[in-house]
Amino acid sequence: MPVHRGKDRKGAYYQWGDSGKRYYYETGDQQSREAAKDKAKRQGRAARASGYKG
Repeated sequence: MPVHRGKDRKGAYYQWGDSGKRYYYETGDQQSREAAKDKAKRQGRAARASGYKG
């Protein structure tokens, strides 16, 4: 599952897959955006390391 970017009423976020945690970032803040994306990628790596095969 890829990391994707989205937006809801709470703000902009990155998320791994369709049901992963949403990592929100401050719109317009490049450093905040990169940190959120890294967290979502890290979640994907952890899921795969735990045996996820989807």
